[in-house]
Amino acid sequence: MAMTKKLWNIFLLMTLCLLPVSAPAAVSSTLWNTVKTQHFIIYYQDASRDFISNLSDMSERYYNSIVDELGFRRMDFWSWDNRARIYMYSDSYEFQRESNRKDWAGAVVFVHNRTIKSYVGQPEFLDSILPHEMTHVIFREFVGLDKVLPLCIDEGVACSQEKSHLDSRLRYARSMVAQGQSADFNSFFRIYTPDNIEPRAFYAQSASIIVFLIRNYGKERFLNFSRKLRDGCDCVSALTSVYKFAGLEDMESLWKKNILNRQ
Repeated sequence: MAMTKKLWNIFLLMTLCLLPVSAPAAVSSTLWNTVKTQHFIIYYQDASRDFISNLSDMSERYYNSIVDELGFRRMDFWSWDNRARIYMYSDSYEFQRESNRKDWAGAVVFVHNRTIKSYVGQPEFLDSILPHEMTHVIFREFVGLDKVLPLCIDEGVACSQEKSHLDSRLRYARSMVAQGQSADFNSFFRIYTPDNIEPRAFYAQSASIIVFLIRNYGKERFLNFSRKLRDGCDCVSALTSVYKFAGLEDMESLWKKNILNRQ
């Protein structure tokens, strides 16, 4: 089934967050207003006071919920001098001109710089794009920017923290399992780039795997799994060591039973 342009654009912008770039995070314009919170510095050009107040509040809420959900509560990543930066351009033209992005892009994230760039007026920014990209940065800062991980881990962790899309992703993953259309784990965990994947199915299955791990085995085990990755353990070995799966086939069988039994 052909994807809508909107869905394809969302998928493309969400794959940008792991690009190993740093210098382009700097901005050339000096026409910025700023608002500072405990974990963020928000830069904006032309936005309503209500929008910026809401962005400030939601950013802090997402930060707290993400580190809590992943078990990272004891690690204060971005406080004060290490705060993340969010640049909100006045419109898509200014964003694309300053960020050198194509006209389909809605946001860009520079993991090394803790920097998110986007623009005012996107209905999915606050409840989907922002928590997704924040989670990428938080997770990667913990496990290591240089670690090579299956794409389903990076994207699954990020998708698991979305507010507007998660329930629909989980429903779609359940329907794939029920119809025998989910990808087998041995193949799924060998995907490292977004080439030749079907985004809706891939994101749904990836999100459901991370939700399965966190909700059924707890955040402490997910923290231990993340520590294994940080310490250089390969993904499959980390999963079998922490969760005591006999292998990916065993994990897949338990995941399918769980997702079919979920109400």
